Formats: sequence, C-alpha cells, structure tokens
Amino acid sequence: MSILVATGTTLREPGDRPMTAPSEQDRLRALLTANRSIVAELSLAGVLRRIVEAARELASARYAALGVIGPDGHLEQFLHEGVDVETVARIGALPTGRGLLGAIVDTSRAIRLHSIDDDPRATGFPPGHPSMQTFLGVPIRSRGAVFGNLYLTDRLDGLDFTDDDEDLVLALAATAGVAIENARLYEESRNRQEWLRASGEISRQLLQPDPGQDALEQVANAVLRLADADVVTIVSLEPEAEHRGGEARAPARPQRLGRLGTGEVGPERMRVLVARGKGAEHLTGLTYPTHESLAREAINSGQPLTIDPAGDGAHYFVHLRAAMEVGPVMACPLVGEASVRAAIVVGRRVGARPFGTSDLDMAQSFATHAAIALELAGRRDDHERLMVLEDRDRIARDLHDHVIQRVFAIGLTVQSGAQRVTDPLLRDTLLRTVDDLDDTIRQIRQAIFELHRQPDQPRSVRSVLQEVAESTSPSLGFAPRLVVEGPVETVVDAALLHDLQAVLREGLTNVAKHASATIATARVVVGATGVAVEVTDDGTGLLDASGLLAEDVTRRRSGLANLEARAAARGGTSDLVLGAGTTLRWTVPLPTTSGIVEGDTIPT
Repeated sequence: MSILVATGTTLREPGDRPMTAPSEQDRLRALLTANRSIVAELSLAGVLRRIVEAARELASARYAALGVIGPDGHLEQFLHEGVDVETVARIGALPTGRGLLGAIVDTSRAIRLHSIDDDPRATGFPPGHPSMQTFLGVPIRSRGAVFGNLYLTDRLDGLDFTDDDEDLVLALAATAGVAIENARLYEESRNRQEWLRASGEISRQLLQPDPGQDALEQVANAVLRLADADVVTIVSLEPEAEHRGGEARAPARPQRLGRLGTGEVGPERMRVLVARGKGAEHLTGLTYPTHESLAREAINSGQPLTIDPAGDGAHYFVHLRAAMEVGPVMACPLVGEASVRAAIVVGRRVGARPFGTSDLDMAQSFATHAAIALELAGRRDDHERLMVLEDRDRIARDLHDHVIQRVFAIGLTVQSGAQRVTDPLLRDTLLRTVDDLDDTIRQIRQAIFELHRQPDQPRSVRSVLQEVAESTSPSLGFAPRLVVEGPVETVVDAALLHDLQAVLREGLTNVAKHASATIATARVVVGATGVAVEVTDDGTGLLDASGLLAEDVTRRRSGLANLEARAAARGGTSDLVLGAGTTLRWTVPLPTTSGIVEGDTIPT
C-alpha cells in the first residue's frame, strides 16, 4: 500500500511525481473521515455497512459491495450500495462468489479492470442486473485471514479506477479489518455477558423453592434466545428396553435430570425431553437411535460439536430434521458429576450464520452451569422428598400404633355392651356402629398403605377405586361406602382396573339417578375364583311404574349393557337384582397371572 507523505505545500507518494495538494488533501481527509466513522461503530453489521458506503465515496464509484466469505469459501453475506430496491428484487438471488468475484476469494489480492466483460473470469450478469464496466476489488483481512472483499464498479466520471483509487481503498480495507476485529470482540464480549447473565439467572430460578416453569424448559428457552437459534432440544440417553416397539412416546410426566450420571445401562436410544422453537411439537418425546447421532458423539467426547448437515455433517443423524430443514447444528453435553447422559442440541435455519468457536465456548459454559444447577435442584428435591417420606412414616406409625388400637378398643367395648342390651333396636344400632368402626379401621389401614407409597410410584388400585367412589358423592348427595377386600394390588392389572372403574362408576351413577337412596355400598373383592364388584343401595330401585327399567326399556342403550359386554369379554357375568333397593353384581374370572392363594372366596 502506498504511503502518503507531506512535503511543503504538496503531498506525494514516495517515488511518484508530486500531486496537486488540494485534490490529494481532499481524498486524504475523506479517508480519515471514513476511518473515524468505521472505527466509531461497535456493531459488526454497522461496521460492514459503513465500509461499503465509505469505499463507494472514496473511489467515486457508482456501485459498491462487500462480500463476507463463509467457512466453505463462498460468500455468506453480500452488502451493496447503488442498486435500488426494485432492481434488487428483479435480480433475485445475491452473488455467492463465483466467477470474477470468486477470483479475489481465491487469490486474496486486489484486482483492477478496464472492462469486466473482457476478463475471462467474468460469468456475465443475471437478467435485470445493471450494466457495469470498470472494476476494482480488494480483500479485507481480519484475524490474519481474509474476512471478505470490497467490490467497486463504474467511476462516476466514466474513467478507469486509478492506482490512487486502489491505494485509498486498500488503506480503507486495512482500517476496516481492524474495525471488524474490534466489532467482533465487542459482540463476543456482549454475547458472553448475556450468556453469563443467563447462567446466573437459570441457577437462581432452579434453586428457588418453587421454580415455576419446568427446569429443562427454562434452559431450552434461554438457549433459544441466546444462541439466535431456530430450534433447541434437550436430549437424554435412555435404555433401549424402554422403547420396545419402536414408537416415539411422549414422557408420561415432567422430565428432570437430577443426577446426570447414571453409568452404562446397555443398549440405548436418545429421547427428546424438551423442545423449543420451530416445529417443537414434532420433537417433544421423540426417540431415535444413537448411531451417527451428533448428540451421542458430544456426550461421548464431553465436548461441544458443530456441523452443517448439508456439508461436512451429512453423515450424521440430525433429529431436528423432523421439525424443519436445518442448517448449522451445535450439540453441547450437559456435564454432570459422573458420566454425561444428556445434551443440548441447537439448530439454525438453512443459510443462517454457522456456529463459531466463540458460540461453542459460550454455549458449553452455559450448559455446564445449567447441568450443575439441575443437579443441585435435583438434590434439593430429593432432600425435600425424603423429609416428606419421613413425615409420612411418622404419621403412619402414629395411626397404626395409637389410632387403630384405640378405635379397635372402642369397637370391642361397644360390641361387648351390645351383648348386654335387651332392646333389639338399640342392639342393632350398636352392632352397626361396630361395623362402621371396622370399616373405619380398614380405611385407616388404606391410608397407612398410601402413606408408605413412594411419590413416583404408580397409584394403588385401592386409591384409584376410592377416587371413583368419592367422585360420585356430589350426585348421590352423600359419600358412598367402599370396601376393598383381597390382594387387589397383586392381582388387578391395568386393563382389569379400567373395567373395575367403569363398573363402579356406572353402578353408583345409577343409584344417584334412579334409586333415591340414602345409603350406597360398593364392595370390590378378589378371591380364589375371580374378582367381583357389588353395588347395593336402600333406594326404590330402577323399575318404573310399569315394572320396566326406567329410561331404557330395551337396555341396549343403557350403561348396564356396556357392563354386560365388559363381563362377557372376560368370561364373566353382570346381574341386576331388583327389589327393596338394588344390587348390581359384576363377576369375572381372575387374570391368568393372578397367583391367588387357595381359600379366598368370592361373595355370592
């Protein structure tokens, strides 16, 4: 690059003939003004725009453009000045760096031409493109590599670009390289601050007693915003055995990682725990093989990785494609205390800016902080759960050691007193009270059983049936009595439980609709020969004035017909006994895997 030197009242370049001072001074002032304008801008986008504007003014060019070179050597950005919006729309796609524009990319040297059309590297202009004649292109270097190129065409005076034009634009390009480096550092610093601020905020939210939003959702939302991403997922390794049948299943309950390291568990698949962004609804709960998975490789290495599925990463399986056509993809492992079992996978749309080294560093730092916060939150939840279990054990012991014993003693006292009472009505009342106390003891024992159940264990059969009975209280006007006898927890499977719920609900609902009852009792009994549900009431029954079933003479459209069909499907029966009150009796054989002990009986 030439160096301008002041000598007296003129400015000259070493070895060149003296030039008139006013013209050269004006151009030097313009260069200094352009330099100040460029270095004063902090945002990278603003710097690039000012470079194009300054180059066009310095070289007195009609058209100016700046092409930013991507990782693949082609132009990933193309900023231009001098072409109006309507013309740009007619031209269509912007240049990618082929032909003459690509020559500067290949040589990294300035090119100056009298006629673009005469150069063999020129590939012509697309339809609608304005005609251009003279050409000047110079590279812009930043961080020791070519960042992009400045392209100038057609001086306003119609002459060719001169050596002075080339020197001025090269000087501007040198300043532009420094300004681009500063803008990059500023944006990286600002982004790093945003990531650090988000890390602190995530940690604070996750460690609150009531974090509100699901922990993994908070992490995914933060990454979606900070990484300028289009889609984000958090995936976890899970045993192959949990995915038999090959179906992608949504999680049955909110997911939490807790302690991320659980060791090797044999053949595995990846499961999407949380998805945010475009097409997230197609990703949540998705499972896929670990083979050629970017997330699996990041988990194995413990290091962040980035690929472009359309380029160097074509051989990877990228599950984000189930939601959208993705371009750059980044995977960051959630590094816990032990082995890594989860990762954050981030995707951008096709044509978006690739993830750079700084993106990987900042995202991985955030992922590590998030993993630590998730583990701490998981341990806090475990501690709180342990405290709840200890309280439940204490309450269960008190109920068993004190309450049941006292109720049992009261029952014995009442039963003993009933034997000495001569009044038959009073004796019956006392004996019914004893029965009620026995029922109370059974309910307390059921409560003790529920207290011992772990929070993450499936609900017991007894509690499910109790909930069905209680749900009919508003329509009945009173609480029905439920008696559950026999080993229901070991015999009743999910399908049979579904039938028992339907029978219990239908029986109690019929009492509420038709019986005008004041007492309703439901018994669910498991015995050696089968399972029975019996619903009785003290009402007027289901017969209308003509002696037919009320509201449904044919029974085919009644819920009772559904109960008969359920019983028949299991080889059982469903009967309705009408009279002083009504009794619904539904009986089916035991499931084939019941393992019932001989001697248990079914009520008849």
